[in-house]
Amino acid sequence: MANNTINWGQGAVNNAINWGTGAATAGGFDADYQAVLDQASSLGYTAPSASQQTLQNTLVEDLKTAGVWDKLDVFYVFATDGDSDYATLNWKTPTSFQTTKVNSPTFTANGGFTGNGSSSYLDTNFDPSVSGVNYTLNDASISIWNNTFVLNNFITGVPSGVYNCVRMSASSTNQRINMGQTGSFTPVVNFSDSSKKLRQFNRTSSTNMTAFQDTTSTTHTANSTDIAQENQTILRAGPFYSSTEVAFFAMGASLVSENADFYSALNTYKSAL
Repeated sequence: MANNTINWGQGAVNNAINWGTGAATAGGFDADYQAVLDQASSLGYTAPSASQQTLQNTLVEDLKTAGVWDKLDVFYVFATDGDSDYATLNWKTPTSFQTTKVNSPTFTANGGFTGNGSSSYLDTNFDPSVSGVNYTLNDASISIWNNTFVLNNFITGVPSGVYNCVRMSASSTNQRINMGQTGSFTPVVNFSDSSKKLRQFNRTSSTNMTAFQDTTSTTHTANSTDIAQENQTILRAGPFYSSTEVAFFAMGASLVSENADFYSALNTYKSAL
C-alpha cells in the first residue's frame, strides 16, 4: 500500500487523493484524463465544457475497462467542444505526438477535422518505426472514425505514398498496414459501406490481418515486410488528400479481441455530443 497517499496541498488546486497508478484525482477524473486537461491548461488551450469533460473521462475509463488503453501508442479525440488546439492533443501521452494542423484543416466542434481534399491534413508527428511501443511489425492496429464518407478517399497514410493507409474504397486497391516503401501487398477488403464509421486494420501475425468496419470483420492473408519510416498522417496518404471529417484516430497493438468494446466506447461518447 506504499503508493496509496493523501496529499492535502496549501491550495484547493493541489488537494488530491492518489490511490496508486491511474487513480482518480480529487476532481473525480482518471489521472490519465486529468493529464490531458493539465497539458491543455499549460499550453493555454480552451478545454471542453464541464459536461463534456465528464463524458471524456468516462471514455478513458471505458477504454481501460475494455483493455484498449494499454494497447495504444497514440489516441486522438478530435470530436470535442474544446478548441481546435485542444483537439490536437494525444490523450495517451499528452506531452508527446501532438498533431500539427497543416494548411488549415477545418475544425468543427463536436465533429472533428475535415480536409479540403487538396492540401490540408494532420501530421501526428508519430513515426511508428521509431516511437512505436505497442505498434510493432506483426502486432499492430490503425483505427480511424470518419463522420462523413467520400468514396476512394485515403483517410490516413504517410506523406511519401499509400503505406500504413486506410482508404474508403469500392475495391481492394491500396489498403495496407505495416508496409514500408518496399511493401506492395493489397488485402482484398472493401471499405465502401457509408453507414459505417469505424475503420480499423489489425496486423495479427507476419502473414495475417483482420479488417473491421465498425464491428463487422474480414480476414486476409498477406506477408508483412516493414513499417513505413515516416510520420503517420491523417486526411492524407502520399499525393492523395481527403475531404472527410474525422472524429477519432488511434494506433497501437492489434485490437481484434477488443474491437467491439472499442467501438462501443467511441460510439457511446460520440452519440452523447
